[in-house]
Amino acid sequence: MKNWFPSLYNHFFRTFRGRLAMHYIAVEFTILVVAAGLIYWLLSMQIYQEVDEDLFRDAQQLVHQLEESPTAQWGHHLREFSTYYRGVVQLVNHDGLILFSVGEELVGHGKHDIAHAIRDAFEGNATVFVSTQSLLREDNLRVAVMPIRAGTQVVAVAILARTTRDIQRFFKLLYVLGSILGLLSMLISGLVGYRMARRSLRPINDITDAAHAVAHGDLSRRLNSSVHDQEIRDLIHSLNKMFECLETNFNSQKRFVSDTSHELRHPITILKSEIEVALMQERSPEEYKALLKQLFSISERMQHIVNDMLTLAQADAGTLEIPQERIDLSLLLQEVGQDHLMLFAKRNINLEMDIQDDLEVMGDQRRLERVFYNLLNNASRYAPDDSTVTLYARAEGEEVIIKVSDQGPGVPLEAQPHLFERFFRVDDARNNQKGEGAGLGLAICKHIVLAHQGSISVQSEPGHGATFEVRLPLSSANPDYSKRLQNILTDKQDLL
Repeated sequence: MKNWFPSLYNHFFRTFRGRLAMHYIAVEFTILVVAAGLIYWLLSMQIYQEVDEDLFRDAQQLVHQLEESPTAQWGHHLREFSTYYRGVVQLVNHDGLILFSVGEELVGHGKHDIAHAIRDAFEGNATVFVSTQSLLREDNLRVAVMPIRAGTQVVAVAILARTTRDIQRFFKLLYVLGSILGLLSMLISGLVGYRMARRSLRPINDITDAAHAVAHGDLSRRLNSSVHDQEIRDLIHSLNKMFECLETNFNSQKRFVSDTSHELRHPITILKSEIEVALMQERSPEEYKALLKQLFSISERMQHIVNDMLTLAQADAGTLEIPQERIDLSLLLQEVGQDHLMLFAKRNINLEMDIQDDLEVMGDQRRLERVFYNLLNNASRYAPDDSTVTLYARAEGEEVIIKVSDQGPGVPLEAQPHLFERFFRVDDARNNQKGEGAGLGLAICKHIVLAHQGSISVQSEPGHGATFEVRLPLSSANPDYSKRLQNILTDKQDLL
């Protein structure tokens, strides 16, 4: 019992649905009180107006009958009128003496308002008023005071009064019924509001449970979007999208850490083994020199992996800075192609370069060189001997399109959507044969191209080679348009 009230307080005043239910009850109570006061005021005015009108007509009828009759017959008329009139009937003369009285005594006993009305009546004024101040008292009377004239002189005053007991009983019954109905209405409104709030907040409870599950590591948790409210559906859709992004990022980060440790474990193991072997026995200077060259090659590979990881981390964090400098892309591509001629010549691979002149872009020349070095290295790695690799660059509209094509085995269709993911390899065994790439090259290419407001994609059919396409925004006019405009201006000058 001691914990009952705090529990009830917390349930209704510290929860949204409880406060909403209490607000429903408060609003309902306010409406009922205002409505009850308005109804009472209108009904009381209407009822008392009808009572006063009936009372005034009865008084006029009695006074008219007395004024038309001799004074000696007034008693007979008053007794006859009292037999059917339900109320107080009194007759007072000019000296204040009560000549006739049926019912409650109205003159004297501190009834100053009636005495004042009698004086006004002797002055010729008829009055209908309430003899008590409270309309809720059962002994309240409605009183009419009217003068009786003989010629032009007021000789007496007739007083009629009618109790409002029946009216008060009706109002009390109305109060009781109204209170009971009001309480039931407030109770029903509170219960309905509580159930509506509970039903409306059910998705919030599901969201809370899902958030707790995600916080404890269940990133696969999703919310059911079968609710009818558009706002809740939008919220659930946004949260599911957020959970999906969290799961994707977490899995990507988990895979990133796992693959990074795997990539670094192998060179570190080799490095440690070579050092241990070198320390086991004395060696000649030539052997130490050869060993150091091998260790230097391993450390270079580790540094390359770490630098690639740093680039990807900066891209993920949005801190990959791209200097905005004007780049002669045509010259850059030609230089990159020239640097690969000797590499291709070792395997008798022909490099065809179809590069348009005067292509200019804005960005970081060093990073763009890395993109095309990576693409040509991939082409040389998978292109068969005695085949052709094509480096193509042309302006189309406001963009420059660069394509690197080879005649290698191509990329399987199921692998193409994942080709630009970090540490992804189409065929690990083939990679190990072709080289020791860490699987970061294409991922870095994608982030560098995106940082230059461009796009990169691959088109390939298994067994028919692969074409990597890079689109970058031009920083100057399309060379084709400029050349065409120059020809037009030259023709006009010749005509002139």
